[in-house]
Amino acid sequence: MSETVLRNARRKQRWIVIAFFFFSGILAATWTSRIPDIQQKLALSNAALGTVLFSIPVGLIAGLSVASWLVATFGAKKVMIGSCVCCALALAAAGFSATRFLLMPALFFFGACRTVLNLSSNAGAIEVQQLYDRPIISGFHGIWSGACFLAAGLSTGLILLDVKPAFQFLSVAILLALVALLFYRRDLNNNLSNEKRPFFVKPDAYLFLLGLMALCSMLAEGAMFDWSVNYFEKVIKAEKTFRTTGYLSFVITMAFGRLVGDSLVHRFGIYRMLIINGAMMAIGFLFVAAFPFVLPAAFGCLLVGAGDSILVPVVYLLASRSKKMTPNYAISSVTLIGYTGFLIGPLLIGNVSQRVGMGTAFYILSIVSLFIIFLTMRVKKMG
Repeated sequence: MSETVLRNARRKQRWIVIAFFFFSGILAATWTSRIPDIQQKLALSNAALGTVLFSIPVGLIAGLSVASWLVATFGAKKVMIGSCVCCALALAAAGFSATRFLLMPALFFFGACRTVLNLSSNAGAIEVQQLYDRPIISGFHGIWSGACFLAAGLSTGLILLDVKPAFQFLSVAILLALVALLFYRRDLNNNLSNEKRPFFVKPDAYLFLLGLMALCSMLAEGAMFDWSVNYFEKVIKAEKTFRTTGYLSFVITMAFGRLVGDSLVHRFGIYRMLIINGAMMAIGFLFVAAFPFVLPAAFGCLLVGAGDSILVPVVYLLASRSKKMTPNYAISSVTLIGYTGFLIGPLLIGNVSQRVGMGTAFYILSIVSLFIIFLTMRVKKMG
């Protein structure tokens, strides 16, 4: 096979994976940017909203338990397509939920499908990475963040036009489901592993610490996704036009950081970048909590996005270097621990906000971010 044919095949496979990272970001941000509208529609308190949002990380954990088996059995491409369609259906169902008791199962299904979509997309990304002699994994995550930015911007416009979340969710769901199905005849690399993985692999101390770092990162990310828009509306009391400013600021620097992440890690080193990024997150959350005004809070969200951008990709890189487990098992273990951050985040923020204010919750997240620095130094000694 000629070099040109190989290059074209490689490029086609890369674009397929890029498309599903993009779809995943659109789905996630479409939901996130309309949470305040859903809260208002169902007349939910912050504590009640936190309980409802708890359904998503529970679904994430449930989806994680079967995602590896699905990919090993059916291959990344089929799982990406199926999970994307199911995730779109769950989003539409969430938009039409008339009570919290209908919304919670819809969000559980949404969270489970998002996990399967994310892990199958990463499995596809790993296969494509093997075809290149330079790092490209961080770029896929940058595409995801860019899609979040695009969806958040679209939601801002629709909010100003008073478009109901149900109509937006249904439109996005139909469009993405149809486009995803168009990829069915396009093949990824046929060398996907058929190895069946267990649902859980017990991590050693090294992987456990990496899992805690992922937990801190995902806790912060979940807080920004689920509560930043709410914070700007309820605490800062920003006008409708600026309600998504913090979220947009977060996803902008998240996307940019991931796009340049590979080169930064190569230049400054893994551990130095982890320490710098943990410090940036801590300072960012401090700004958000201490200065509840649009501009300083938006600046804080910028710092949080920049700091959080490469944490999970770098943690996965370190996990793949485990001396006791293969990369797939190691990353699976770290991911399961990390997803606990998504699990406890909504309940933590919601209940702390209800009792002592949302600002205090962001102070707590600042302290959690500092914990990343401590964990980095511990991992460095063990590595």
